[in-house]
Amino acid sequence: MRLLLSLFLITSAFAEITPAERELMSQLGPGTPEPIPLWPGKPPQFLENAAPEVIKDNQTIQSVSVPTITPYLPPKDIRTGMALVVCAGGGYGGHAWKTHVVYAAQVFNPMGVAVIGLKYRTRPPHILPHEGIQALTLLDAKRAMRLVRHRAAEWGIDPAKIGVAGYSAGANLAMNLAANFDLGDPQATDPIERLSSRPDFAVGLGTWHWRKPENPFVFKANSPPVFLVHATTDKPVEIATNIIADLKKLGVPARLDLHEEGGHGVGNLIPTRVKHNFPGAQWPKVLVEWLGTLEGKK
Repeated sequence: MRLLLSLFLITSAFAEITPAERELMSQLGPGTPEPIPLWPGKPPQFLENAAPEVIKDNQTIQSVSVPTITPYLPPKDIRTGMALVVCAGGGYGGHAWKTHVVYAAQVFNPMGVAVIGLKYRTRPPHILPHEGIQALTLLDAKRAMRLVRHRAAEWGIDPAKIGVAGYSAGANLAMNLAANFDLGDPQATDPIERLSSRPDFAVGLGTWHWRKPENPFVFKANSPPVFLVHATTDKPVEIATNIIADLKKLGVPARLDLHEEGGHGVGNLIPTRVKHNFPGAQWPKVLVEWLGTLEGKK
């Protein structure tokens, strides 16, 4: 009985909206959906006594130790079944939440596509080398894919049409997931862990790996289709061209949309850019059309 009570208290504590999350919802305004913890209790490799999460005035999130997802769902009557788990950028030190998640939802939701914002863990508070933060956040990305599949019917999502997209460090995480997914553990006691973490497609926007030009990801023949958006002024551009070349060698569908303008924020869906048809902000429509051509080849 005491064990059950302890588990209940831990789960309840993690299920509550934190002051920082309430602050973010307040800043973003009415209608902002509530975040959902990735795990019902402490996440794996949980950092005890971590500094509290911080929300900046520009809706940037820092000091993340408890990962969550936030579902931005389109109206029921226009849902296509497609969903995009969005990993905001911020150098693995924070999340540009409004710029990367909220603005993406404002474009994709009217297209009938759900946007699921992933708040993955950051450094600080985690003090880890590059490889360490990649490994930690990969746990969060895998769990996010499984959790979205678990709730797909509830949210009007097709479990076979769930992609991942990321900006900058978030693109690093998206590509890491595309290269290192698993198909789930059929013996797991947690039904969510039995589900696949493979994204059905992956999008990298201003893909980044600590300014190194080489492709650091070891993809597989069953890696998902990859769509990259990059600017020629975002150096080194070779990371994008090398990823595409390596995927094509494996026979994995891959596309690179290269733009002359936009720099590292080339794919940002800032409302003024969307309104004025900025070339780098056209990728949502191009992505959906490209995925449609792949469906036709199956």
